Amino acid sequence: MVTYVNVVPIMTSDNSDKGISSASSINAAGVPAWRAFDGDLNSSWISATSGTGWLKYNFNETKKLVKYSIVPRSSLANQLRNWTFEASNNDSTWTILDTRTNVTSWTEGVASEFSFTNNTNYKYYRINITSTASSLPAINELAMYEIKFSNKTFVKHNDLFLYYLNTWVSFANIPTEQDYLNYGMDDISIIPESAWSQLQGEVELCYYTDDPIKTEASFNIETEPFTLAEEWEDKEIKIIEYTDNPNQTESTITIETEPFTIYDELGDSVDVLYYTDDPSKTSAELNITANYSPLDELEGDFDVVTWSDNNISKIASASSIPSPQSVIQTDDYYMYGDLLLIVDKLNSTNGTLRYAVSFNEGSTWEVCKFGKWRTIDISSQLTFKKNGMSHYDISLINSTALKNKGNKIRFAYYIEDNIHNSDPGISIDSMKLNINSATETIKMDNVAFYVLNTNATIQLSLTGSKLTGTLDDSDQGKVQYRILLNDNPYYPSDGGFTRLAPSPQDIDINISDRDVIFNQPNVLKVEFQDYWGETDYWETTFVGTYSGLMFMDESGEYLSDTFGGILKQLDFGVIIAGQTTLTQKVRIKNQLGYTIDNVYLAMDKKYERDGVVVELSRQANPFLPIDYLTYGLTQPDETIDFYVRIATDMRAQPNPNGLFELVVNADRV
Repeated sequence: MVTYVNVVPIMTSDNSDKGISSASSINAAGVPAWRAFDGDLNSSWISATSGTGWLKYNFNETKKLVKYSIVPRSSLANQLRNWTFEASNNDSTWTILDTRTNVTSWTEGVASEFSFTNNTNYKYYRINITSTASSLPAINELAMYEIKFSNKTFVKHNDLFLYYLNTWVSFANIPTEQDYLNYGMDDISIIPESAWSQLQGEVELCYYTDDPIKTEASFNIETEPFTLAEEWEDKEIKIIEYTDNPNQTESTITIETEPFTIYDELGDSVDVLYYTDDPSKTSAELNITANYSPLDELEGDFDVVTWSDNNISKIASASSIPSPQSVIQTDDYYMYGDLLLIVDKLNSTNGTLRYAVSFNEGSTWEVCKFGKWRTIDISSQLTFKKNGMSHYDISLINSTALKNKGNKIRFAYYIEDNIHNSDPGISIDSMKLNINSATETIKMDNVAFYVLNTNATIQLSLTGSKLTGTLDDSDQGKVQYRILLNDNPYYPSDGGFTRLAPSPQDIDINISDRDVIFNQPNVLKVEFQDYWGETDYWETTFVGTYSGLMFMDESGEYLSDTFGGILKQLDFGVIIAGQTTLTQKVRIKNQLGYTIDNVYLAMDKKYERDGVVVELSRQANPFLPIDYLTYGLTQPDETIDFYVRIATDMRAQPNPNGLFELVVNADRV
């Protein structure tokens, strides 16, 4: 069963544990990129650039998206018309996955879905908008979907198919596809060890998937540490090799083992069978050189009795091999730093040497093999010999293996000399721990510390809807701030302070018109503090006005609001075909809060009608008609005046309540 899953989490800021949202620009502080991923159909991201912009999500892990959906903004002017959906793995080279043109079928509050084919995993995905209905691009919600295939598992044991639901549940017959979907396990790692231990003998894992490109499955099985020697002890091993090489007549298998002698393998007694086809040979001799004495046959204590017929003193001497023994260290090594290496200097390796270590002053003893620790009983010499660490194992222990083991360690040794030759037995000359630690001792006596702190300072200005400035601390400490608008949290939205960050810290925040009370006093307050919690604030009062490039009539009344809504229309009355209307003066005021350039003003082409022309002019008398107007640098709060009239000819058709709209674009300096 194929399902589609939105892989973008619900965002409460531009950062989450799954990824980061961003945009080409934002029109105000209240419409950041993450608002398009917050799960709220009434909030939105709005670009600051008319007609164009991009909205992007950077996943922490690569995703293979095959579909996306868009919930449009209610304002027709902000709705998207043309765009591409793109992907990248380096945030610079983009692959177009989907292209849409002239999209007009939007429904308010309803997500429109767009599917495409994609077989590649990417980290970055974005919607790249090239045009809108007539105004700033805006998206209320953008979802991105992966295909989630069904991956199900049954456990087969004793010809029964099992799944786990607090206990094993079985099928007597081979499961059908629907059985896999209904009862198959999504994750077998949740099955406890006690349940696995109930399945003795051979166990098979039966895996089902409807992913058409998946050709294999893998499972990780974690067991108690073991060696092949432990598994194959006292068992006969057969190695079967297959080859299709017609010229190969034999194989060689090399097995690396612990050092051993033939006596270790043959034990105390052995029969040697000899065959020859030499008819003249009637007997055979076998010479064995061994470290052996008849005294080896005696068990326990014994007396040596001698007899002589003279009175000269006799000396009896004997040498022997020590019995296997365990040597336990009574003191701890202290590790003040990171352990780099344990070095055991051996003068002889003629025999068997095993190690165990204790981190609790000898209460319990542990061994580490294949990176896993386990406890053993060293009071049993057989267990110590079988499970203790070798010279190689002990050399692999480092600071990573000793994590959470404390700073004390002591050693125990199992030593067994080789009884079959007269070479010197096991001899440990020294144990050395190489530790990366301080080489000098620092001592402080009668030391007093004085913390000299200076309060943080802030320099801010509010121009239009733009709050800019710098938060600084002369002692170069860390600082943080928060913004309140009319005693309500504005930034961060949860009312808390921003994270502590090194000073100086730049502040550049747009005050959204949605949060401003128009034509009334508004109080903007910035509270700030340093690392030590010393708090101060900056405050200003302003009358709420619209922000953006605002259209006004000659009396100063606004014709539209910040969001493109119509507040007042220019009324040209009834126009008779063939007439030209009177001229009306219109003013554009820069209320963006920053300087702009390349101002471009024109009529929205979608309102064009045959026989009707909206004419623009820089001056009223003489009126010099032109299709569009351009202006240069325009400072904050500066105004631009222009003039509008409507000219018709005899072809003009009746159009009751006819409308036209003017559109203005500019570049930020």
